[in-house]
Amino acid sequence: LSLYRIKRLLKKLNNPHFKMAPVIHIAGTNGKGSVTSFLRSIFEKARLRIHTYTSPHLIRFNERIRINSKLISNRNLNLLLEECEYYNNGEEITFFEITTAAAFLAFSREDSDLVLLETGLGGKYDATNIAVNKICSVITPISMDHMNFLGSSIKKIASEKLGIFNNSKYAIISKQKMNVRNVIREEAQKKKILILEEGVNWEILQKNNKNKSFLFRYKESNYNFNFPLLHGQHQVENASTAIATALSIKNKNITEKVINKGVLSANWAGRMQKLDKGKLNRIMGKNYEIWLDGGHNTEASNILYKEIELWKDKKTFLIFGMMIGKEPIKFLKKIVNKVSSIFLLPIQDQQYIPPYELKKKIESQLKSNIDVFCILEIKEALKIIKKENNSGRILICGSLYLAGEILKEDEFKIS
Repeated sequence: LSLYRIKRLLKKLNNPHFKMAPVIHIAGTNGKGSVTSFLRSIFEKARLRIHTYTSPHLIRFNERIRINSKLISNRNLNLLLEECEYYNNGEEITFFEITTAAAFLAFSREDSDLVLLETGLGGKYDATNIAVNKICSVITPISMDHMNFLGSSIKKIASEKLGIFNNSKYAIISKQKMNVRNVIREEAQKKKILILEEGVNWEILQKNNKNKSFLFRYKESNYNFNFPLLHGQHQVENASTAIATALSIKNKNITEKVINKGVLSANWAGRMQKLDKGKLNRIMGKNYEIWLDGGHNTEASNILYKEIELWKDKKTFLIFGMMIGKEPIKFLKKIVNKVSSIFLLPIQDQQYIPPYELKKKIESQLKSNIDVFCILEIKEALKIIKKENNSGRILICGSLYLAGEILKEDEFKIS
């Protein structure tokens, strides 16, 4: 990880990162994408022009770059990438670095009010951390992930993520474990940056599950907001981080009513998403529910476990694939006893853990009595499930790359 390569290229491109609109920079382990999605939706409802950079994409690369809320066109993307390749002149550079440079180039050429930047990996040496004109940084919950790049302890990982404090005026901090919170406070003091913390400067005071609403405090003011339509209690927490960030901007267009509309309008594919309108649903019929989630670490597994705990009226079938470098056994440890069978599949065009290797690990380390199948594609699993059962819930999880593959298979469109 290094910023040298992207700095070199951006200099040749006449430093487009100096010409972008004010930036909100988002890092963390879980919830980055959802928080970015809530923020984009809130700002759109406030009639602000918003550029957005996220990763990875699920179906098409264009999803990563939104220019004033619209997916970048193929033509514009091709021209930008060709320009970046020309000026890079064959020098060493990573895929993420050159595509980030292309995004910055795009953002510098189109007027906007704000830029939302989501880090790809870590923070300190993430290519997005070249941005200079930052209004604020946002730190979503930090946990163990990408240890091969960021370090083997939660403190090291947190320190890497907090690298986005550079050039920020202040930072919004989501709910964190106490040891992470202490690292954040130390880093903020060192860098002389103001932090607005969940539970200190803002918080959810009360949830009303019956009315699907929550009472929210930001500094000395209280607000009422509806639960987001994105599924899961964790999305209420993600929405609250976005709300605190939106309120901190102090824009006259950002009112309680506008925020509420934004929270209700946000959508984020591949995050506890019910597939109820596509090809896969038509294959299984009305007696089955199909759920898709791209979570791939222990925290994401804990969130899924809470969901499965509520699914006691029907059998749950798990379809699972995971990338090399991840920890499948830690992910599956709690979930495995809540499902009727597991189907392991490859992830096309990616470095995935081979299904037979996964099966050996599950059978030897988790000592579960449930059936474990190795399959080649999603339809094979669906066929087996439907043949042997009358109804059930199907949960597909383990990787965002797998989620993208499933959405493609389901003929889902992201706009």
